[in-house]
Amino acid sequence: MEGTAPAFIAFTAAILVGFTSHFVAEDYRRFRDGQAVAAALAGELRSIISVLPDLFNSLIAIKNITESQQGFFLPEFPAPTSPMFEANASKIGLLGPELAGDVAFIYDQIRAFKTSFHLLSKHHDEMPLPSISALVGRCIRLIETNEVGAGALIENLKASSDSGYLMSRPIWTAFFVGITVISLSSLFGAAYRVLLVS
Repeated sequence: MEGTAPAFIAFTAAILVGFTSHFVAEDYRRFRDGQAVAAALAGELRSIISVLPDLFNSLIAIKNITESQQGFFLPEFPAPTSPMFEANASKIGLLGPELAGDVAFIYDQIRAFKTSFHLLSKHHDEMPLPSISALVGRCIRLIETNEVGAGALIENLKASSDSGYLMSRPIWTAFFVGITVISLSSLFGAAYRVLLVS
């Protein structure tokens, strides 16, 4: 009877390690997916921000022209998409609640800008100048109020994509190491007692 207790403890500990390993493997897979999503979104946002200075200057020029009651030519721009965001929208939760919220907000602001700019480019010929000026002003404000936030989000996404798994899961790591140590101790203890009995 005395020999069965250590063996039972060792068996139970081994089962716990097996289940824990499964959960760690799944958590690690989700972590790696989250890193990939963060890197993809950071890259897409960097691309968007890189064209903002020239776009901002063009909008200022258009606003000045409309305020002087002059017409202008603007080719129609199709409403652009955000392919990385759209492809990974269902995985945004892998970034964590705070980062996911920031991503959702910035991309909604980008969508608002794209919608406004598309309307401007498509319908400016048939719009009164005050309406054009208001629409241009909206585009300018969307850039001014979100450029800093988008830059900060890019840095946070880059930090998330570069983070290490163990450093991001200190409590989970400590728990798994503790379970593993206890299990190994139980296994070695059971083996030692079996050797003594034999």
